Amino acid sequence: MKFKIGDKVKYLDEIGEGIVKKIYGDLVIVEDSLGFEIPMKESKLILIKSANNGDEIKENKLEHNENIKNKNTHIRTEKPTKQFKDGIYLTINPQNPNIPIASPHSVYLVNFTSMDIYFVLHKITIGHVESKHGIIEKYAAINIGNLKIEDMPNEIDYVLQSIIISPDKVFLPFLHQFSIKKNMLLKEDNYSENPFFNEKSIPVLIRLESEFIEYKLTKQEKMDPEINIKKYKERIINEASIIEKYLKTPNLAEVDLHLEKLVDNPQNISPDMALNVQLSYFKQCLESAIEKGIDKVVFIHGVGAGVLKSEMYKILKNYPDLYYGDAPIRQYGIGATEVYIKPIKI
Repeated sequence: MKFKIGDKVKYLDEIGEGIVKKIYGDLVIVEDSLGFEIPMKESKLILIKSANNGDEIKENKLEHNENIKNKNTHIRTEKPTKQFKDGIYLTINPQNPNIPIASPHSVYLVNFTSMDIYFVLHKITIGHVESKHGIIEKYAAINIGNLKIEDMPNEIDYVLQSIIISPDKVFLPFLHQFSIKKNMLLKEDNYSENPFFNEKSIPVLIRLESEFIEYKLTKQEKMDPEINIKKYKERIINEASIIEKYLKTPNLAEVDLHLEKLVDNPQNISPDMALNVQLSYFKQCLESAIEKGIDKVVFIHGVGAGVLKSEMYKILKNYPDLYYGDAPIRQYGIGATEVYIKPIKI
């Protein structure tokens, strides 16, 4: 086998690199800088750095242990009732079904669809963000953690980013935010039969399969045998939604990061969760602009308490080739930051 888990690799025919996370025969799963796991053919990768480095081995062991804990659990595939249509769900399963409101609970992310899903899930509580990512096979579930009622805050916020993988179709990725309230676990009527598990649980619908938005391939893409998920993802991120819709000129983009521009029903989102959504979108737009080689991006963030701007600057410090500062007050007011993107030298 040419590669091993933990190796740092770059793509042979494309721009990009990452760390080998899993290997299935000649299919190598590479995690990129955005945290997405990209399947690549072994022949399309070049080794940059071996995992023999001690730090990388340590990181790999942690990832391996996480994968064991989050191993896919295949669920029942009974014909869903009217209430349980095909889709993505989060379920809260009591570890003692006989006393559901007084026992610890296991939390599962359930893929009750006919396609595999790559996901990044952020669990947000006051002062803390916990993130998990991985692959959920079709009609399977992953344990994403446990809850103890006595230790829970009144509400836990989640943000889920997903890429749907299909052998013959390409779907646009989606971002969805939702919450779990403590009082949900304290009412026995909330625990119900479901087509996923044998015991009663609390199911939370995230997205129906019927709501997945298909991305239509061009004729050239349909005929090109070398097209793979990496190329799909790049077209989806770079062309479908991220930076191009914000272009004012070929070399200038303006991105409004106000919450009402990014999500539906912003009034239902807590401040901690709102900040995470805004920063995540900011970084995606920034990466997309860098990839596209756009000269300048103006991010409109408003004034407020200055927290969003401060956190944006912390992220920007990690990009040594970028120049940034306050945007012109006459044009944007005092609530905007402009970022100049230095061309990458080849």
